[in-house]
Amino acid sequence: MKKAELIFIPAPGIGHLVSTLEFSKRLIERDDRISITVLVMKFPTATFVDAYTKSLTASQPQIQLIGLPPVDPPPPTLMQKSVASYVCTFIESYIPHVKNVVKDIVTSSDSSSGSVRVAGLVLDFCCVSMIDVANEFGLPSYMFLTSNAGFLDLMLYLPTRHNQIGFEFEKTDPEILLPGFANPVPPCVLLDGLFNKQGGYSSCIKLAQRFKDVKGIIVNTFVELETYTVNSFSNAQIPPVYPVGPVLEDKRQPHPDLNQAEYDKIMKWLDDQPQSSVVFLCFGSRGSFEVPQVREIALGLEQSGCRFLWSIRVPPTKAEASVTSPYTNYKDMLPEGFLERIKGRGKTCGWAPQVEVLAHKS
Repeated sequence: MKKAELIFIPAPGIGHLVSTLEFSKRLIERDDRISITVLVMKFPTATFVDAYTKSLTASQPQIQLIGLPPVDPPPPTLMQKSVASYVCTFIESYIPHVKNVVKDIVTSSDSSSGSVRVAGLVLDFCCVSMIDVANEFGLPSYMFLTSNAGFLDLMLYLPTRHNQIGFEFEKTDPEILLPGFANPVPPCVLLDGLFNKQGGYSSCIKLAQRFKDVKGIIVNTFVELETYTVNSFSNAQIPPVYPVGPVLEDKRQPHPDLNQAEYDKIMKWLDDQPQSSVVFLCFGSRGSFEVPQVREIALGLEQSGCRFLWSIRVPPTKAEASVTSPYTNYKDMLPEGFLERIKGRGKTCGWAPQVEVLAHKS
């Protein structure tokens, strides 16, 4: 029986990596003829990645993890100018290492009497610059989008807008008519990089311009969640779109940022609330807000009267020049007296176990 090997190349962020591993597991569970190799890039600060990812794949011998050699990171000054530019530059510096590993895998496959063939590269959307690596070896490339269909719609729109206008967005721009949205989108909700004049905008455009070069786009969403947007893709001149979500890490693995005492408090508090009564606010591993936004959210929660659990991430400072930021020291960002006023009805924390929360009272 002929087998196929897929080479996954996730972005170095832990959320991207975990989603990739979970999706890999699903593929193998559906068809045991598939084997998967995951090429792992690491930011210099991500010291926990090896142990964490190995624990996720311990029971999956068909998934092989290959840690790529470290590269010199871009200068910290680039991070201060643009996070998007820093990340794209960092990933592109891995291209020679990726090319060497893919060459070894393809050569090994060719010499194995055809029992296993390399079926293609599956690239994180941040890694679409590696489409050229796939092309060099005559392999098809696919994209795994760890975000949702709405984000995909925005990225597919960007090259058209860039060809027409050619420069960054402004907060004062009129609302945008995106093909996959039923209502106009205010510019203020868009990615920070799209407003950045120091490399952020050009990096986003560079990524977006490669989306149509893949053979198919795999999206971490499902039709019932984003029906209007997903249906809009069927009429667009784009690669086939495959909703495969929700892809979640649901095996209760210990998170590297988990404080067990805090975890226990969160779960106890949720257990004490009525069923399906809690609004859960969590904006992902890079979802941070400045003080005015945090206080507006706090005001809305306080006036809503709803029970809530709010995971607040502190934005990194320029001085940190890091792709990660701590989950603590957020209380100074909140309105004075807020925590006392919402006591018993609401709870704030620096980090929350997302899957466990969703399985409880949210």
